[in-house]
Amino acid sequence: MRISPLIQQANFDVADWDVDAEFGVFPQGARAKDAVITPPSPAEVVLVPSKRYLFKRSEKRYPDQFWGEVIAYRVGCLLGITVPPAFAAYNSRSGYCAALIEWFYSDGTESFVMAGDFLQKIQPDFDRKRGIQHNLYTNSILMKALSQNSSLVSDWRQWWVDALLFDALIGNTDRHQDNWGVIFFLEGTGAKCRLSPLFDNGTSLGHERFPQNIRNWSNADIERYAHNGKHHVKWSLSEHPLINGHFELLQRAVAAWPGTRELARERLDFTQQDIIDALSDLCRLNLPVPLLPERFAFILRLLFYRLQIIKSLLQ
Repeated sequence: MRISPLIQQANFDVADWDVDAEFGVFPQGARAKDAVITPPSPAEVVLVPSKRYLFKRSEKRYPDQFWGEVIAYRVGCLLGITVPPAFAAYNSRSGYCAALIEWFYSDGTESFVMAGDFLQKIQPDFDRKRGIQHNLYTNSILMKALSQNSSLVSDWRQWWVDALLFDALIGNTDRHQDNWGVIFFLEGTGAKCRLSPLFDNGTSLGHERFPQNIRNWSNADIERYAHNGKHHVKWSLSEHPLINGHFELLQRAVAAWPGTRELARERLDFTQQDIIDALSDLCRLNLPVPLLPERFAFILRLLFYRLQIIKSLLQ
């Protein structure tokens, strides 16, 4: 079930890597990012030679936010859910630290379409900027349309439960309509499509809480923070109050699509110690912006509590 993560042994310095001059295919998002190309013979085998990666920086006010992308990748591997490989990197020339994220589709043979492009066609007045109409009822209409003639090869119900499970565990609040989508490819004589890996995961793991402010948080503080977490997507726009809490939304989806429950349970077959073992090596990477012990301890507390709650609601 689990996916073996790619583990970097040292810092990656991208200062001398080629910059992708054609980047702009995927410029969305609030955080600064560049596209860089790995050398023909990368320093470590976890990097694919001559491949595009995103060098995705943190928001200025949260300089260690990029670690969330790296940790989210490792958590996805624990769950057995596909997340683009992400590593800790820096540019020794500019001084920037960032997550180095592997490009998740093949240029030339595949094309990626953001969900927002489809949703605007389904609903012409869809608010693309804020995504306030983003909801699973409309998303399911899109999924069913793509499934006609067996074009969509993904089990979309399981994909969405996996996404909600993953986002609930890391506390991701930013799975908006342009942070998921569909990859088109040719198979035989026809066009097929699959749902994308779960990319853009840095708005999570308590990144907006400064270490000095959470150092003395009680268990009640952790519990309150976790239960206040909201997903970007709602269940539907017709229900009031709207269902978009991480835990409530996951529970609603599993109840609506009961065939997804068994696999969701299996994905959670790991312990707190497994989480520690999967992440602790990151603290030894000596970047200019390191993963500080207090930040790591806070992230572990959040993951432990959320894991406990999700396991209980999927019983």
